[in-house]
Order: sequence, then C-alpha cells, then structure tokens
Amino acid sequence: MKNIYRANMHRILKNWIYILGCIIAIVVTFVFTANTIGMSERFEKMGCDGRMIFISLAMMAYFTIFVPLNTNAEYRDGTIRNKLIAGFSQKEIYLGILFSHITSLAIMEACYFIAGIVGGAKISVELLTKSFIMFLSIAAYISVLEMIAMRVKKTVLVAILAFLILYLTDNIVMIGNLLLVFVLKGNSFVIGRIIYNISTMGQWINMIGMADKRNNPGYGVLIIISLSIIIVTVLLGTLGINKRDIK
Repeated sequence: MKNIYRANMHRILKNWIYILGCIIAIVVTFVFTANTIGMSERFEKMGCDGRMIFISLAMMAYFTIFVPLNTNAEYRDGTIRNKLIAGFSQKEIYLGILFSHITSLAIMEACYFIAGIVGGAKISVELLTKSFIMFLSIAAYISVLEMIAMRVKKTVLVAILAFLILYLTDNIVMIGNLLLVFVLKGNSFVIGRIIYNISTMGQWINMIGMADKRNNPGYGVLIIISLSIIIVTVLLGTLGINKRDIK
C-alpha cells in the first residue's frame, strides 16, 4: 500500500487542479482573515480568528469536486487495472487513494493555516483545536466521497452523487437546527445532536458560533464522531471489494 500511496501523492502534487486549489486556499484565506475586501457587520465582528474558521468550509466544497474526479481518473486512465496486474489488491488501492486524498487535505490545511496567521489570526489553543476539528470533519467527508467514488465508475454519475451528498449535509443542518431547537427533547435530542454533527456543515456552524450552543456536544465528541465516520466508511468501502471485477 505504501507504494500506491507514494505514487498517488506524486501524481496529486503535480496535478494542476490541486496546485491551483492550494493557491486559491492561500489567497482566499488571507483575503477573508485580513478582511482586505472590507466586510462589515457580522464578518467584521468575527475577528481574524473567526473569519479564518469561517472560510475553512471552502475546502469541503473543493474536495467535493476533486476527490470524485481524481478517483474516477484512476479508472479512466487504466491506473487501477495496471495496479491490479502488478499484484496489488483492490483494498490496498482503495486505502492508498483514500490516505493520499486525506494527506492532500492536510497539505491544503497547512496552506490555509499559514495564510490565516499571516492574515492576522493569532495562534491559540482554541484556534488550533477548531482547525483540527474541521480537518477531521472534512477528512470524514472525504472518506464518504471515496467510498462512493471507488464503487461508481461513470464520471457523470459519481459527480451527481457527490453533489447529492453535499446537498444532504446542507439539509441535515437546516432541518436539524429546527428540530433541535423546537422539537427534540431528552434522549431524542442527544441522538439528533449526534446526527446533526455527522454533517461537516453542522460541525462548521458550531465552530463559527452560529448554532445554538446546545448543538455542540463538545470538542471531544466531535472528534470521536469524525473518526467513527472514517472507520465505518473504510470498513463499508472495503467490504468485499477484492471480489469485484475491474474491466
């Protein structure tokens, strides 16, 4: 799996779409954090740290496009088939691609973080914690996308499914806010809050302080939720994968 991971990272780091994504992450994060475009009212009150966390959601949008297209390219170019011929298992290929995408997120996160600090955000335990939580949450989101992208070979279909997942995460938050505030009580509230924070957008809204404080179960729980999603999606994604026929 190490060889697959290294080969994938080599290709990703030369991919102009990824390079452009990192450049955009640096520019946009700096612009938002430093507020060079003169945003007022709520954005101004957020301060540099708040604006930096706010713009972190853009990475979720980027990987909604990058992960399915990059994975699908492995099928189109015959790379996956060649790896199978070389003796690698489909499970090794799956994990190699997934970990390379999570690593590419980590690199983009580093670009984002540096740009935010240069833009005026102050390094603190709270900023580091929130940034780490958002990283894990987006990594969990990537693992869901990867599970779909490795099973669906048609480019158009995988793109549609990726945006449906994005749409679903948005709706979980909108509906969840109403249910958690006005409907759910007791144990049902606890369960609803967990479902709410399964969504990356749910965790993001908690991190920027725009949700009801009760919607945040605590940083530790958020980390556990994201790690659990990664573990579950890897187990589901690799289940019986070695038995598939790759044409």
